[in-house]
Amino acid sequence: MPDTPSTHNLVQSSAHGSSRLRYSLIVFAGGACYGIIGSVVKLAYGDGYSFPQVACTQTVFALATFLLLALFDKLRGFRRVRLSWKERLQLGAMGLVSAGTTTFYYLSLSMLPASVAIALLFQFTWMGLVFEVACTRKRPHGASLVSVAVILGGTVLASGLAEGTLEELNPLGILCGLAAAVCCASFMFLSGRVVTDAPVQQRGLWASVGYFAAGLAVCPDYFASGALTSGLWSYGLVLGPLSFVLPMMLFGIGCARISPGLSTIMASSELPISIACAVLVLHEAVTPLQLAGVAVILAGVAVAQLPSFRGMAASKGRTD
Repeated sequence: MPDTPSTHNLVQSSAHGSSRLRYSLIVFAGGACYGIIGSVVKLAYGDGYSFPQVACTQTVFALATFLLLALFDKLRGFRRVRLSWKERLQLGAMGLVSAGTTTFYYLSLSMLPASVAIALLFQFTWMGLVFEVACTRKRPHGASLVSVAVILGGTVLASGLAEGTLEELNPLGILCGLAAAVCCASFMFLSGRVVTDAPVQQRGLWASVGYFAAGLAVCPDYFASGALTSGLWSYGLVLGPLSFVLPMMLFGIGCARISPGLSTIMASSELPISIACAVLVLHEAVTPLQLAGVAVILAGVAVAQLPSFRGMAASKGRTD
């Protein structure tokens, strides 16, 4: 029987839902990378390395990784897109924004309880929706609004914020935490919009130049200090790819194909993964309330995908 218009629409809806889910999972994986680095950074601190040294190490190995990828592409004859200096500067600025997330978040951790700093960072979930509304002039999907509300509620539980009484908080620490959230939401927004026609490796190379410049600004005596050769390089092998290379590539692929609001929702995988790593790697205790918060966050992520599941289910029901 020939396809009817309604059948054709269902097929398109199913394909769109499947594509939306696939790219959402890619962004979810990018957020998970951020969740792993927290435990690695704490291990580096435990070995006596300072925040400026660890932060700069991330940028050094991120740049080195993208340089190696560029060399590999050249050896295999991969054609790269010719970028103008304006586009290169835009990508470099995106790297600076990413570095801002790390810098402000670590500063907030030095002035606030960790639970409060995490809760402030996770304000990027609703900030992404604000960026989406400002960009598209359209109301966000109802599932996205419900998802953000659920995720923020789960964040309060998972971060431990609901279990303690807070003393007077440092205003500068609060500003740094919110600045980290703005930078995080901005980086994800830009990942889906800046020079998206270039290969992700090429975009990442120029963005890592800006990322590296920010690292040297934080720790200008990095190479002279000898920290790299003293053993910090072993942490850099993990932090470089996880803090920037993989998120840059995964967000570059996924954020360009889903909305800014949904992107930030899917990147909330950072908190559940960070808690899991804290338990498995650092052997930290986790309370039942925090576990409940993780479950709530994952439920919020699932709510954001309801439109995808509905489209695929409707098509399957008509074709069966």
